[in-house]
Amino acid sequence: MYPVPTSVDPWIGGVRLDITKKAEYAISLLLELALSPQEEFLASREVGERRSVPANLVPQLVSILSKAGWVEAVRGPKGGIRLSADPSQITLVAVIEAVEGPITVSRCLVQHGKTCPNQTHCPLKNVWAKAQRQVLEVLGDTSIADLVKAQRELLDV
Repeated sequence: MYPVPTSVDPWIGGVRLDITKKAEYAISLLLELALSPQEEFLASREVGERRSVPANLVPQLVSILSKAGWVEAVRGPKGGIRLSADPSQITLVAVIEAVEGPITVSRCLVQHGKTCPNQTHCPLKNVWAKAQRQVLEVLGDTSIADLVKAQRELLDV
């Protein structure tokens, strides 16, 4: 048996297994909105500041989240942003894929319409497919509502 690494190596098969800061910021914005009173519009700049999201990224992320139907944005002096969807229905996999596109643990699983020439006799194919399923399962089973609950538990400690 091989020793279990104490830290996870994010490099697998030449593909970086990494969730970008942009996706993390999008999740953070949704979390902040879910923690706020649902009827109130908040200044997007203020929401970004609360979650340390760079000011130049906030409008991009609000646009992505609005297009996905999770955030309502209103311009003007009485405008702002607020959550427009049930946080229990917004999964982390959906947010990450809205921001970054499909999540993959290895390029061989996504060949953009091409078949990998080694696919039929590659011993790694099933390993990557299993890892892919597990990553998607964890992210798909975790919602913004779950993060709200976890955040509140952390604040109660």
